[in-house]
Amino acid sequence: MIILWGPAQYAVQILLDTGCTVPLISMRITKRYHIPRIRRHQAAPLRDCSGEEVKGAGMEYTKPLLLQHWKHYSQEVFQVAPLEPEVDIFLPFWWSAKHPPQGAWDSKELWFSIPSCLEKCTQFNTTEFSLSLDETVTLDPKARVIGYVSAIDQKDPSDQVPE
Repeated sequence: MIILWGPAQYAVQILLDTGCTVPLISMRITKRYHIPRIRRHQAAPLRDCSGEEVKGAGMEYTKPLLLQHWKHYSQEVFQVAPLEPEVDIFLPFWWSAKHPPQGAWDSKELWFSIPSCLEKCTQFNTTEFSLSLDETVTLDPKARVIGYVSAIDQKDPSDQVPE
């Protein structure tokens, strides 16, 4: 596949991993290609298949990056982790379920031909910013506000947020 951000694009080796739960990108690749990373104040622990915490993982993640395979695109945020030298990106099972690749398990060729991917996984659709609301959250008594965005009218000085 090809990973893209801005004008940069690089070929990367992908592993479709049925045991993985989040998209992972190799720390080595992010450094080699100068892929922007965001550092956490506290690590979000990532665990391997045996339940052990992966050392060196969980401190950084990427902004949304575009993945391309021919005319198929997806935009993902990746957790940065030390990965095997032969693999640049691990894609989790849910990614494969959302974008079912044909030929992935029984040949060296990979393609995306299901109607939903042909319609939705285009370059235009992956670069479009969209938000959606899960109505069940509004009724959940355990739901909490973790942040919000607001706007003020700059014309009225009384609306200014104090420093």
